[in-house]
Amino acid sequence: MVESNGSSGCSVNPPEADQSIAPPCAPASATWLDGGLAVLRKSGDVVSLNDSLAMWFEATPGELTGQSLAKLLGQRDPEWERSVRDFLSQSAAFDRLELPSQRAAQRLAMEICRHADFQIVRLASVLPPARELEELFPAPSWERLAVNDTFQRVLRAEAQLENLSYRWPGIIFSQRPDFTFAFVSPKIEELTGISAQEWRRNSKHFWHVVHESDAEPLMARLRNGVRSPGDMTGMFRIRHVETGRVTYLWEHRQPVRSSNGLLLSYEGIWLDITRQTIAERRLLNMSWKENLGTLTMGLAHDFCNIMTGIISLSETYEASLEENSSLRDGLNLIRSTAMQAGQLSNRLRQLHQGSPGEKNYHDLNEIVATLADVLQKVLPRRARVQTDLATKQLPIYTDAFELRQVIVNLAMNAVDAMPDGGNLIFRTSFHEEPPDAANVQGSLPKVPTVCLSVSDTGVGIPQRMFNSIFDPFFTTKPLGKGSGLGLYNTRLFAEKHSAAISVESRERVGTTFHIWFPMANFTEAESALPANRPARHTLLAVGPAGDVLNQTVARLRESGFYVAPTSSETEAIEILNSPAFQFTGLLLICTNEFREPVSLCERVLSETVPLKTICLLGCNQDEMDADFLRKIDVVIPLQTSSAELISRLKAILDKP
Repeated sequence: MVESNGSSGCSVNPPEADQSIAPPCAPASATWLDGGLAVLRKSGDVVSLNDSLAMWFEATPGELTGQSLAKLLGQRDPEWERSVRDFLSQSAAFDRLELPSQRAAQRLAMEICRHADFQIVRLASVLPPARELEELFPAPSWERLAVNDTFQRVLRAEAQLENLSYRWPGIIFSQRPDFTFAFVSPKIEELTGISAQEWRRNSKHFWHVVHESDAEPLMARLRNGVRSPGDMTGMFRIRHVETGRVTYLWEHRQPVRSSNGLLLSYEGIWLDITRQTIAERRLLNMSWKENLGTLTMGLAHDFCNIMTGIISLSETYEASLEENSSLRDGLNLIRSTAMQAGQLSNRLRQLHQGSPGEKNYHDLNEIVATLADVLQKVLPRRARVQTDLATKQLPIYTDAFELRQVIVNLAMNAVDAMPDGGNLIFRTSFHEEPPDAANVQGSLPKVPTVCLSVSDTGVGIPQRMFNSIFDPFFTTKPLGKGSGLGLYNTRLFAEKHSAAISVESRERVGTTFHIWFPMANFTEAESALPANRPARHTLLAVGPAGDVLNQTVARLRESGFYVAPTSSETEAIEILNSPAFQFTGLLLICTNEFREPVSLCERVLSETVPLKTICLLGCNQDEMDADFLRKIDVVIPLQTSSAELISRLKAILDKP
């Protein structure tokens, strides 16, 4: 009878009395192997092996000496022979292989160490993944065993680890000092193009994928970390070995040391922060452009003043000349040119007028015509700006500031799509029938509709990109040339205005973007007003810790108030200054033992915080400071009934 080395007590021929409760035992070939060791020649033949491994093979050590380990394992599972043979011939100096088996209902871990002409091999049984364990050990067979609870815990732990490894948005790793990995999440293949198994075998992969500009700083940080006892955090870039895609990683790694301080490994995580990093850089660029826009406004204002002086001076000189003077034509040309320059400057200033969020009624034709005139003068000359506007007014209820931004974004994209020149056409139109639009983002508004179309004769957009062009950070432009937010913001603009955007494009022919607006019926402004519903007040309640404060807060919350309670003057000031709250009232509970609200009220009033102050008085009013009571908006006895308390609070808080 051959028994396993595990603690289950499972044998090939279990005692008859125990068969009713024992789990189904695997055949001898599937007994648990723990600590099997063997010394092999380069050829893979056994030189010697320990008793544990020999018993697992159901033979003596002498009978197995000289035989091929791959063939011996192949007798247990034919698929193992080839895997082991390849592993022994191709493995690194220190390597590991897992051997799953459907036939033996078992999984082996094989570890190897090469030395001179010999190979030292360790074989041990390991638990299969959780999903295979469930099939291997069905619950009905285990429900009466004492080890069931332990098994269930192991099952849950492994399932959680496996779930975390596959679903965690980052990478979990355990890295040896030689930069190979004892464990690494499968997601690493997505970022680097190298499988998790390869990462465990070759230390060169790590420095091969680290961005060349970050390799030296990262190496310096790791060297410092060897001497430092604390955690290490930092950021570096890696490249995908096949596509060259760069990923920004935030890293946290914890050194694991022996009792004498020897570095054993690093346990850590990597998080992909590529989008956040790019967004931060773009935000810095946007901040600079915003400042530049402010400077441009000032320059345009000064330029207008200069042009006004030139116009006035030219008119004065022209009036002083005789009718037939040869200088009249020159002065008239100066005046008309200066007026055109002033008009252009005013239109540039109009682009900055208003602020996002201010909706009003506008004629779409007027906005497009004014903007097209400006763009014609500021865009590269290779782009020929044309307009084709509807003959009648097209009223829309919109945020003109954001609409101008959308038109400029579409125009800039069109210019970039025409490197060799072409036509940029702005069209407006009125539609009484539902449009037959393709590739629509958002919901088409009900008729009648108003449409703005921006067309170019550029390179066009490939059909495969239609589903991605409105995504944030999607761009086909070179790095640093486009934010990838232009069309995304256009989509957001359309959604905010109950509009829709559609696109038509043919490669090497051109692209047209259509924005479909609901035609204004001049009731939108009224429907946009907030509903007339009673405000829900937020109170800061300051009182003695205990039942008095707790019961008061409970009464107020039951009546629909938001209440933030505290018993500390210092904490009350911090809460008042916190941006997380918007208080409408300060409720001070005064008792014989608690007079702290008096000094708090003084501080609040001295800081001119716009709050209504209410005092719930639980002591003799004559004993209170008269100046304090005069500064309070209302004083209410603490014993007041709930209905009267709520009524008096709402009366004072609702008062403008």
